[in-house]
Amino acid sequence: MDLFLSSTNPENTLFFSANGVVHYQVVTTRSHTPGASVSNILRPAAKPEDGVVAEIEWKNRHTPTIIRSPLLSGVGQCVGSTGIGIKAFQYLYKRNRFSPSRYFVADDALEYRWKIIKGVGCKLILCDADAEIASSSWSTVTDGVFAGETKQVLRIHPCSIDIDLIMLTFVIMENKRREKYGHSDALQDICQDLRAKGFGEEGEVEAEEGMIGEL
Repeated sequence: MDLFLSSTNPENTLFFSANGVVHYQVVTTRSHTPGASVSNILRPAAKPEDGVVAEIEWKNRHTPTIIRSPLLSGVGQCVGSTGIGIKAFQYLYKRNRFSPSRYFVADDALEYRWKIIKGVGCKLILCDADAEIASSSWSTVTDGVFAGETKQVLRIHPCSIDIDLIMLTFVIMENKRREKYGHSDALQDICQDLRAKGFGEEGEVEAEEGMIGEL
């Protein structure tokens, strides 16, 4: 399944299929507290409360990033409760302090790893099988209502993990990737250059030269 992003800002974007159907939306609100913001990940639902996938309360001067979702356990399920939840760095944990890769155990009890592809995007891997589950990159839409346009796409392969968890962890990782490496409108040109030089699905370069920062 390919989900195209409507915006280059992962904190405020739509995820839609090639036919224009919106599957997820990320909306971020900022409070009067300096640096405080909360991203709501939503999907279409008959009742608003049924459409809440997750909340990300981004870190500020006083607290680390906190996540809440019906898919999590304990205080992680306290959706709508500011300041309460699971610390993101505990759910998305590191194995190597100098690597930006993050690991987590999903609802299927399997361990997954998000890795950073510098200048391109993120890739989700099932650790036991070393199999790609999802990846983000820039792609030209070949059909549907956005045919011919170049957009960022999140490609999700058939898997046992709940897609809502993929969305939650992807938004966090993509935000941190851009926080570290930045973003420009010319990113798709960079990707084309990388492919021309032989970097692709088999030749990605993982950015291991430094910490991505605390979540």
